[in-house]
Amino acid sequence: MEKIIELIKASRNKLLSLVEELSTEEMNYIPTGFKNNLAWQIGHLVVSQQILCYKLAGQPFIIENELIDLYKNGSKPEKDFSDAEIAQMKGYLSSTIDQLAIDLQNGTFDNYTPYTVSTYVGFTLNNVQDAVTFVANHDGLHYGCSIGLKKLALLKA
Repeated sequence: MEKIIELIKASRNKLLSLVEELSTEEMNYIPTGFKNNLAWQIGHLVVSQQILCYKLAGQPFIIENELIDLYKNGSKPEKDFSDAEIAQMKGYLSSTIDQLAIDLQNGTFDNYTPYTVSTYVGFTLNNVQDAVTFVANHDGLHYGCSIGLKKLALLKA
């Protein structure tokens, strides 16, 4: 698990460096034909990890509950995210993985409910180790989306 946590951290740090110089307007830009933006991408990674690791193990979220509906699978931005909201989610991108590593070591996730993910039909997460492995893949998928969204946001500017 340590190597997978290291991979998730590396991927999320790469995402943070990808967006570090973007304006709030660029972070909120939704290109024609898209349903979300870079700000949502970051929040979605945080929320997805919380649902897949904590909720499915019957554990409380380590982020505010009201953030879940803003960024969960199937959601889309209903308004622009503020500087403060974007900064909060950027912080959670790292801090939630640090806490996940601690909670994994402490055996927090022993009561895991299997879950079949919608991203890959028929693929089931049977335990938190499966979930953490999936999070690494999911983060990479959204990093790729973010590269494209950034290019489009900069073209618009």
